[in-house]
This record gives sequence, C-alpha cells and structure tokens, in this order.
Amino acid sequence: MPRMTLTARSVPALKSEKKQTEYWDTVVPGLALRVGQGGTRTYIVRYRANGKHRRMTLGKHPNLTLANAREKAREALAEAQGGEDPALDRQERRNADVTFKALADEVLEAKARDTRERTRKERRRIVDVDLLPAWGSRPASSITRREVVQLLERIVDRGAPISANRTLEVIRLIFNEGITRGFPTLEASPAHRLKPPAPKSSRDRYLTRDEIGFLWKTLEWESPVVRSLFRFAVLTAQRIGNCAALQWSDIDDADIWRIPAEQFKGRRAHLVPLSAEALAVLEEIRVLSGGMDHVFPGRGVGRTPYFAGTNKALQRVRERSEIPSWTLHDFRTTFRTHATRAKRPKDKRDPAGLGVPPHVADAVLGHAEGTLGFSHYTAEPERYLLAEKREALRRWATFLAPAMRGGGQ
Repeated sequence: MPRMTLTARSVPALKSEKKQTEYWDTVVPGLALRVGQGGTRTYIVRYRANGKHRRMTLGKHPNLTLANAREKAREALAEAQGGEDPALDRQERRNADVTFKALADEVLEAKARDTRERTRKERRRIVDVDLLPAWGSRPASSITRREVVQLLERIVDRGAPISANRTLEVIRLIFNEGITRGFPTLEASPAHRLKPPAPKSSRDRYLTRDEIGFLWKTLEWESPVVRSLFRFAVLTAQRIGNCAALQWSDIDDADIWRIPAEQFKGRRAHLVPLSAEALAVLEEIRVLSGGMDHVFPGRGVGRTPYFAGTNKALQRVRERSEIPSWTLHDFRTTFRTHATRAKRPKDKRDPAGLGVPPHVADAVLGHAEGTLGFSHYTAEPERYLLAEKREALRRWATFLAPAMRGGGQ
C-alpha cells in the first residue's frame, strides 16, 4: 500500500502492474486512489464504523477531481467519527431513490468503465438534454411505452431522426441494465422491442482515385498538421479520431502502429502495419511534433494535446476540393471498396481493384470476425492476419501513388 501526497499532476500518471494498486494520500489519511491495470482510477475512503473497517467508493477520476475527493473523504470520516456509517447511509438513500434520474446516473456510472470517452459524453448529453427534462423526477417504473414513443417522435419532428435512434439506444440501455442490476421497483423496459423511429441508412459513398488526387492536392492549402493527418488517415484507412490521437510511442521498431484497447472501438488492441508512404507522411510532421508526445499536436495553451479541429478542417477542404458529399469516415469505405475489387474483373467494364480478400480488408479496418473460431480460439487476436494486412496496405499505397503524384487513373 504505497503512501504519497496525491497531486493533480500525479493522479493521471500513476500506473499499476498488478490487477489494481491503491495509493494512499498523506494529506487526508483514509483517502486512496485505486488504479486498475487497465488505467481506471477510482477514489475510495477507508474508515471505522461499528467496530469494523469499512470502505466506500467516492467516484472516478477525472469526473471527480482530487480536491472534491478530499472534501468527500473528510465528510465521510467526520460522519464515521460521529458514530454514523456513511456507506450504509448512502446505500439506504440509493434504495429509497427510484426516480429515472437515479436510474440513469447509476447505469451511466456503471457502464463508464467499459465505454469510450466519446460514447460516454454522447450518452450523458442525450440524458441531460432529452430524458431528464421529460422524466427526471418520475419513478423509473412509471414511464410507459407510449411515453417513449412520443418522446422519440418529438425528436424526429424537430429534424433529428438519427438522434432519435441514438436516444432509443440509450433508453434501452438504461432500462435493460437497470433490470439486470435489480433497480428498485423496476421490472420491465418500456423500450422493449421498439423499432428505431428512423430507418437506418448505410453510406455507400466512396472516393474514386481521381477524387483522392484532387483531395491530395487540395490539402496543400492546409496547415502541416491537417495535411499530414488527413493523408495519414487515407493511407491507413483508420478512424480519424484514432489517427488524431496517435502518439510516437504507439509506433514500434517494426513500423507497426498499436492502437490501445481503451482507444479502439472494439475495446481491444488493434495493430496497423505502416506502409513506406504512411511513414513518409509521419516524417514530414516529425519536425513540428518531434518534441511532443502526440504526432498531430493541437494548438494553444491548455487545449487538447492532439488535433481536435477535424470538423472545421473538413469543411474547408470540402469547399476547396469541390468533391461532393464526402466525409472523413468515407476514407474507410474508399479503402474497402477498392481493396476488395478483383484485380482483373471478368467484365471489362468493371473497375479493377487490389484483389484483397474481404476478411483481410475487414481486419485492416479493425472489424473482428464474427466466428466462434476467432472469438474463442485465436491467440493474440491483435496479430491476426498481420502479414496479410501489411500486404493489403502496401497494395493500397501503390494504388494511390498516381493520386499522390497529382495524376488520375
């Protein structure tokens, strides 16, 4: 049980080689930061009540700051010295609170440890903007199926059909998880078997090699960070958020980029072999970011350490390139479309591609195979098809070479 003076700077940096390590604060005796091997950080307080040692969870970092954790710990210790048991009292208060707000808060807190930051923020936004104003103070079990349908219809009517679909997903998550957790008085979900209010549309937009050439040339007008970031995303076919968060330490000596499990959508590590062309893009940006952890740094004091202005950059590049109706996510569709086409199509009218097997193209994108063999019998799943992924991305870079030189087909 290491003891130390916890600080706002040391808390995010503490690690654990074991399943979990508790760092005990010397400022407030009884307060500890529990660090999990995966990086989760939870504040706890230890006290004595009714002749027994007790522990109580205060909250998770960074949602709970060190200063607030110390304040909560002092309050709990004061209650314990006065003969009360703060953990028992809090549990009784929770059991007495059967409102939808209490249900939503409990579920979101429980799911936070296994959820990406972006998803956590989106769920919280949906709850705060649409669900709490409508149902916050209501008993969770009193909310009816009809009320859920009417709420979703209002969201569709204001011109946000996709938001309505995501709201239904959050409602379903909250009630289903609440039932699993035995939330008081809750026995059924009002969202059970409800269909999404808006039809799901899959994008089939992809960029031709000519369009990629126009895009490549247009990026010359952008800053070095934006130019390199977008080009790197094209060459690797990875999500723009993962590209923007890339750190130099994520690239090993074998020219492989390792996306950590906590940053990857599938909640598992993903390995991306880097082609010579992708490495050349990184060398161009190294001059600007060589002294920083992040490859594509943000700007300004106090801002995010990595570049977060992709939406504004996309708008500028769209206007200059005059390529209609494309998004940054289309880079991934573009890769898979060209990669999985036959090298020599039987019909000469069909465009030629790279001849990459579909399951290899999906492995490049980070999609796990939905088979029992992959999920149960694949050792080191992040290294699955690694050689094949390297060859696919090498072919992809060769395919893009005329576009990168400013040519077309």
